[in-house]
Amino acid sequence: MFIDFVGVMLVNLAAGLAILAHYLYVNPDRGTRRSWASGFFAVGLLGLLTAFAMVVTWPLPGSYNVAFGEPALFLSVAFLAAAITLAFEWEPLIPALFGVFGGILAIVVGIRLMNLGMTKSPVLAGWGYITAGLGGLLTLPALQWRQVRWIAVLAAIILGISALIWAVTGYQAVWGHLADFAKYVPATLLNSAHK
Repeated sequence: MFIDFVGVMLVNLAAGLAILAHYLYVNPDRGTRRSWASGFFAVGLLGLLTAFAMVVTWPLPGSYNVAFGEPALFLSVAFLAAAITLAFEWEPLIPALFGVFGGILAIVVGIRLMNLGMTKSPVLAGWGYITAGLGGLLTLPALQWRQVRWIAVLAAIILGISALIWAVTGYQAVWGHLADFAKYVPATLLNSAHK
């Protein structure tokens, strides 16, 4: 039996996308942007810890590690960069530009998940990635042209849809993993379990 932590990774992704959607929708002025840093930092840190572990140890079968670990690692670094940028009250365009490449990565992964029929719900997972990617692509123009509100609102809606998809998928994963691992005994406890 393999051990994974995809459930918490997906819920973290949903939280991050929701925070980004809210940030874009609110469009905070320079004086209040700093207060958003902690949310971006929390998502980035949890994502970095779990995604880095997945990329290094490959706990999932086959290319699921690539599909979930690598995009999560990229996004986590983008969220940490955004947190630092907001904490120092810098202009967030550079993390957004970095995020454009992550957005493209997410779209590619989403299309390929559907193409290969990966996951229990390849269409839902694919659209989760595609909407996250589209939202990521729209973040840069939303920040660059803050006065053009429809771009930020559109990005926020798309990111909100993606957050909803990943929240549902993540909570379903947690629900299923609780049953799957209910009788699991880690190797460190095998000797004591047989006594």
